[in-house]
Amino acid sequence: MCWAIPAKVVAIDSDVIAEVDLGGGTIKKVAIGVDNVKPGDYVMVHAGVIIEKLSKEGVIENLKFIAEEIQRTEEIMGKSEEEAKKAADEFFKEAMKILES
Repeated sequence: MCWAIPAKVVAIDSDVIAEVDLGGGTIKKVAIGVDNVKPGDYVMVHAGVIIEKLSKEGVIENLKFIAEEIQRTEEIMGKSEEEAKKAADEFFKEAMKILES
């Protein structure tokens, strides 16, 4: 299974290439697959292509989903419910710091 990930557009290099912040200072060049993308926009990136523009609330919902999947995966891998929740909460907290920066 492949997931799209939320990112923030930091620059537009050309009509077809943008630079996005994937979090933690990870900047990647990606293809622009939607109209009217500009720096500061929140987007979903899949396989190196912007596939959707998001509101800030949309990004938060996606981060919550990822955190839930982290918790579920940690439990499957044998972590206690408490340890799994802690891992998910730490991810979400750090992701929100990046989102707010």
